[in-house]
Amino acid sequence: MRRFILLSLCVATVARAEFKAAYVDFQRALVEVDEGRAAKQRLQVKADLRKKELEGEKTSLEKEADVFKKQEATMDDKARRAKVEGLMKRQSDLAEKVQRAQAEIADAERKEMSSILPKFEAILGEIAQREGLSMVFDRASSGLAWAPPYLDLTNELIRTYNSRKGGAAKTGDVAKPADPKVAPKPADAPTK
Repeated sequence: MRRFILLSLCVATVARAEFKAAYVDFQRALVEVDEGRAAKQRLQVKADLRKKELEGEKTSLEKEADVFKKQEATMDDKARRAKVEGLMKRQSDLAEKVQRAQAEIADAERKEMSSILPKFEAILGEIAQREGLSMVFDRASSGLAWAPPYLDLTNELIRTYNSRKGGAAKTGDVAKPADPKVAPKPADAPTK
């Protein structure tokens, strides 16, 4: 019995020693990789055009409401009611257009970014295998409250992704394996 307990403790210790985990911030990586930045810019152009169009309709509706307020006193009840109903209908239609536009932009963003995520997962799989990691967690969706900065693979993911796309990878900006003993320095930290 004593041997069994000792053997169990040894197996548990070895299993614990082999377990290595890290995390990545997918949201940050999505907006920092070159392809994600380009997608965000395309989406922003679409959103700005849509916003300008909707603001034009809003301005037109406001002008019509101002004209109505000035003419309201001279209108009979039937004409006043018809005008109020017409303005309310246009206001309701405009609110629906705004909601549809927001949904369209959100859907376009999901579609744009969904093509990047499988590539991220493949790169993270390679990094995890190379580093002997058992698991890599997404910082936002894993419920991760705290972890040491040296376990963050986000910068390595971004560098690797951009270098494979022939993007803006700078000379000397090569993805390096994470050293579990040393926390990475912030990019703007002065070197000694």
